[in-house]
Amino acid sequence: MSHLDVANPYRIYWIAWLCLLVVTVVMLFLGNRTLLILGISFKAIVICLWFMHLRYERLDFVLYILVGMFATAFVLFGLIAPDGLAM
Repeated sequence: MSHLDVANPYRIYWIAWLCLLVVTVVMLFLGNRTLLILGISFKAIVICLWFMHLRYERLDFVLYILVGMFATAFVLFGLIAPDGLAM
């Protein structure tokens, strides 16, 4: 842990929040669906690693969590999207 982290323990959270804010603002002006999905994925990973404290866990545990989250998101999307398209 560096000296800056000890002086301000919330510094990393502010940096992560600012990063999420910048990505969100950039995503507002994008029209490309692929870039939007990449931005959403990036934001999900940042939230998991810093705000859920997964960056301190073993790599295999983190991968289980991330794969499970994305698999759940894709299953839910696959079940909900056809209803939205039917309207």
